[in-house]
Amino acid sequence: MLSRLLVLSLVLFCFELGLFLLVIPWSAMWEENYFLYRWPQLASWLMNHYLRGFISGLGLVDLGLSVWYVAHFRQLLARLRQTPTPPAPSQTSGSVTRGETT
Repeated sequence: MLSRLLVLSLVLFCFELGLFLLVIPWSAMWEENYFLYRWPQLASWLMNHYLRGFISGLGLVDLGLSVWYVAHFRQLLARLRQTPTPPAPSQTSGSVTRGETT
């Protein structure tokens, strides 16, 4: 149950973050924020359409990631439910290996 909740929260987080990054750079909230009033020299950089497009592109990637998580939901659950196997013990049956001293 906990693993299902974990995967579901991951899907929702990726979807919300992607939607936020896709929409915010093109809204009025982006153009009228604290940083533009505090540091006006950032305005030309933050209003650059290439930067806005880059951030929106990251949002699209995040939305795509959330869709991928939904499509592979059962596989992710199976991977989370697997118990980790301990590493195999090293074979030191009395023989001296390279780098060891007796």
